[in-house]
Amino acid sequence: MRNLMFGLLLATPLALASVAAQADESSIRAHCADEWSGDAEMRAFCEKEQRQAARALNGYSGSIRQRCEGEWLPDYVMALFCVKEQRSSQAAVGNAPKDEIATRCAREWPGEYTMQEHCAKERRAAKENIDRNHSGPTRERCEREWGTQYEMVEFCISEG
Repeated sequence: MRNLMFGLLLATPLALASVAAQADESSIRAHCADEWSGDAEMRAFCEKEQRQAARALNGYSGSIRQRCEGEWLPDYVMALFCVKEQRSSQAAVGNAPKDEIATRCAREWPGEYTMQEHCAKERRAAKENIDRNHSGPTRERCEREWGTQYEMVEFCISEG
């Protein structure tokens, strides 16, 4: 056991990368065989696409990559798509107004930037509609009940 641990300490990054590549390759083969068991041509295409996505995924790091891998692996194509979407939404959320809507959406969807972006867009659109088209006691009652969940305020108003 001691020799094994010492050997692992001496292992080069290249050797460790080789082990990871073998693990990726076996999970890719298994994933594509499961997806395309009866179609060798599509299985080969799937494996090619998965290898390309696995290489591209290696260019990312951090919590977004970890979350996307946890959600999507062994599907490297979907994990890579998830990372790209989350990073894009993270930038959009970072550039959006810092208001009660953004704060509430971030609390409701911690670390899920696509959902934070969607939440804020929906709530801002609903708030604009409410401000433009509604006033009176029904609006006031619905706002007391739903606060900054403007899509719910809008629904409440429509229900009367």
